Amino acid sequence: MKKLTSLHKPDVSRREALLLRIERLTELPLMVLAFVMIPLLVGPILWRLSPQEEAIFLSLDYFIWALFVVDMGIKIIVAPHRLAYLRRHWLEVLVVVVPFFRPLRLLRIFLFGSRAWVGMRRLVHVDFLLVYGVGLVIIAATVVASVEGGEGASIQSFPDALWWAVVTITTVGYGDMVPVTAAGRTIAFILMLGGIAFFSGVTANLASFMVRGQDSHKQALSQLVTEVEGLRQEVIRLRQGQG
Repeated sequence: MKKLTSLHKPDVSRREALLLRIERLTELPLMVLAFVMIPLLVGPILWRLSPQEEAIFLSLDYFIWALFVVDMGIKIIVAPHRLAYLRRHWLEVLVVVVPFFRPLRLLRIFLFGSRAWVGMRRLVHVDFLLVYGVGLVIIAATVVASVEGGEGASIQSFPDALWWAVVTITTVGYGDMVPVTAAGRTIAFILMLGGIAFFSGVTANLASFMVRGQDSHKQALSQLVTEVEGLRQEVIRLRQGQG
């Protein structure tokens, strides 16, 4: 019995290591897809879409949902303790199992929105900062496209709102498109502040990376100097021994 247990442990360890690698590889792409799902779910409810646009939105909705299903299926197969894994990742399970009925679309918006913000604690890493920069643009564009579009508004569609959000977060500010509603201007203000914070975080990460690189070079140089000094002392001792 003990022999069987000892044989089982390496298999569990290998599966846990494989599961961890899969989670690391898929975490960022799935977050990006969760952000992309938000306008796909909001659009058919709040925007005036043509039948062709609704068909495109629905197709993309099914496609991204299918990717989440495949990802969850692979992870469940690989996980050595499947029930424990499902309990630990209940939010991802809900994202997959909630059906496409229109009354539940708002619930799906909440689920995908929650899934998109799950990694907030890891914003200290530049790759997560970039993902959340993309997410901030998508969410701002979704909200602005939903509240703008009236008579006299320069933002008439989601592509217009997406262009405006990119221009705003980068602080370029062409001024070709501006929100005219109170809600739209509030989102613009939040996006401006978010853009400043986002680029400050990216700059800080890059500066930290460069400082770490310089520190590693200094450490290597210091170690080399120490070794050279040790060799010099050894040569001196050898000469004294010969004398």
